[in-house]
Amino acid sequence: MLPLVLAASFLAADPLPAADPATFFDGKSLANWEGDAEVWSVDNGEIVGKTTTGLKKNNFLRSKFLVTDFRLTVKVKLTPNKENSGIQFRSAVNEKEEMTGPQADMGAEWWGKLYEEHLRGMLVKDGAGSHVKPDDWNEYVIEAVGPTVKMWLNGHKCVDYTDEKLARKGIVAWQVHSGGPMEVRFKPVKFEVLTK
Repeated sequence: MLPLVLAASFLAADPLPAADPATFFDGKSLANWEGDAEVWSVDNGEIVGKTTTGLKKNNFLRSKFLVTDFRLTVKVKLTPNKENSGIQFRSAVNEKEEMTGPQADMGAEWWGKLYEEHLRGMLVKDGAGSHVKPDDWNEYVIEAVGPTVKMWLNGHKCVDYTDEKLARKGIVAWQVHSGGPMEVRFKPVKFEVLTK
């Protein structure tokens, strides 16, 4: 298990504002995000993670703001579907410059599962593979309130999970997983702050 940069330490080093729906993503730039410019860009109002050669290490585009209780609706297109990506939330950066915390997973055999990156691994294993449109747009809804996380994939509820050990606040990060050449596109539709 990799050491976790706890939220308190992370904030003390670099104070971050709370998430704001108006500035979550402006559709034009990565103004409120940070990551490798060779992997991450904006195209046609979409956040794009792309590698033509593949990666040896997971790569993340990280928010410059914190989320606590929220609901995010986002459209995702992963090609090819055999590769892997995910959406980190309420997460922190660890010593390896990767992410630690909960993730809405995606990819063949992974869609609709709740994974805890660099901690306990798979938390909800059932998934929603039968509801996926491979190599096409799929809609994820992620809702986190207190210790409860709910997720829907293309309108199908795939996660309803309560766990007092889950982080209650942290950053958001989009993932390009290690592996072969791939492209993932995220089109944030709506971000809502559920409690202040």
